[in-house]
Amino acid sequence: MISSVNIPSFNAIQPDSNGITASAAHKEVEFSYNPQDGFVMSPTTTTLKDVTIDKHGPSTSRVDLRGENLAPNKDGNFVFDPKDAKKFTAAASLATVAKTVETFEKAMGSKIDWAFGGEKIELYPDAGVDLNAYYSRDERSLNFFHADVKGTKYMTGASGEVVSHEVGHAMLDGIRPDYLVSWKADTNGFHEAFADTTAMLMATQDDGVCELVAQQTGGDMSKPNCLAYVAEELGKACNEEYGRNVTGGDFLRNAQNDFKWQAPHTVPKNPSGTDPLTTEMHSWSRIWTGAQYDLLSAMVESKMSAGMSQADAIKSSGQECMELYAKTLKLSPQSNCTYRQMAQCMLKADAQLGGKNHQFIVDSFTNRNILFEGDDQPDMMAMAMPENPVPRKVTVTLGDECGMFAGAEVSGVVERDPNIMYATDAGDELSSDIKTLIDQGSILYTEPGQHLSLADKFDKNGNPYVGIVTWTDGKMVIERNTMIS
Repeated sequence: MISSVNIPSFNAIQPDSNGITASAAHKEVEFSYNPQDGFVMSPTTTTLKDVTIDKHGPSTSRVDLRGENLAPNKDGNFVFDPKDAKKFTAAASLATVAKTVETFEKAMGSKIDWAFGGEKIELYPDAGVDLNAYYSRDERSLNFFHADVKGTKYMTGASGEVVSHEVGHAMLDGIRPDYLVSWKADTNGFHEAFADTTAMLMATQDDGVCELVAQQTGGDMSKPNCLAYVAEELGKACNEEYGRNVTGGDFLRNAQNDFKWQAPHTVPKNPSGTDPLTTEMHSWSRIWTGAQYDLLSAMVESKMSAGMSQADAIKSSGQECMELYAKTLKLSPQSNCTYRQMAQCMLKADAQLGGKNHQFIVDSFTNRNILFEGDDQPDMMAMAMPENPVPRKVTVTLGDECGMFAGAEVSGVVERDPNIMYATDAGDELSSDIKTLIDQGSILYTEPGQHLSLADKFDKNGNPYVGIVTWTDGKMVIERNTMIS
């Protein structure tokens, strides 16, 4: 492992068992922090403002720590040796949530409201045994876990990348809540890609990470590095747990890929090879994330050509990308999005920011078949992004082609301009989307009266089911699951 900067000394740090006393607000407090994970680099520390400390432990104006009674050290800070895994994970995960929200709110220029209402999201740094993490709108929470794999204890909440990823889901759910109830491959894939991008861009704002990437790549962003690799420690644990290379390498996902967009219904149902592209949202997200990494790399290379050091270029480009995403989301469709629409929104956002990255965006997303020739022209953008979309609810009853789900009622939101003639019926599109999800095993069938545990809501690969069958007065209904990992 390569150490980060500002490595704290733990020799003089002893937890204060009586450190949790009366509430103390508006404090600047130092926390353990790792923008990557222990497989990549040693932890550092970070300072949070406006921290409140009470009998439950630390909290900020946007996040409450739950499930842990975390006491500060005698100096009033929350800096712990990583060997004290539970305390370190609780402190580091809280710091990561707070920093991620603060950083993106600064880019947005406004507060990001949670989709579930209220000021704070709840954080569970160690919710049980699993190699997983998830955001739940209904539970109003971010949830992380631990697992012992071949004698090594892995804490998913100890990874800044994993935590920022889940915060990305929560932030996007607040900005575009209808995306989390969408049935479309591109919309769901974008949710995952935005979460991975959140982790990537947060890492670019850490000097230690930027220096590490410069060391790993020697100026060539196409070389393997920790920005392109997502959740290395968790990926390593998954590969060790299942005894084979299930992720393609010591990472959960890799942005240095060559995946290209194609119509979701044309993707093979059971493709061969190691970690092939499917329409499952984590897999499908890699198309967009790959384009995003290509864009970031082009920006970095341009700044280096102008004389900037690679580390400084990475940090500067990451900040520009955050600002670009902030404006992109403000321009994005309300209810469903395609990758093409989001890329065109990014072009509009770039124009508002001066247009200096226009060609980088065109090249990066065209290479992935997300944009096509002429898509950056105003008339083509107007066709893909109608000016007067009207969101409306569409309900369909599934046919015999859906097997055991035949007769189920499904509802979705579509966003169409009433002045435009569309090639496909909205109901037919919804039925096709559900059939694709059924084929990939992302809809959970249940019997009337069946009680589901939390574990039942996840498939064999640890992904939350996209839809779950419920029964109302003897009628089968497929409802969207608002958990996402």
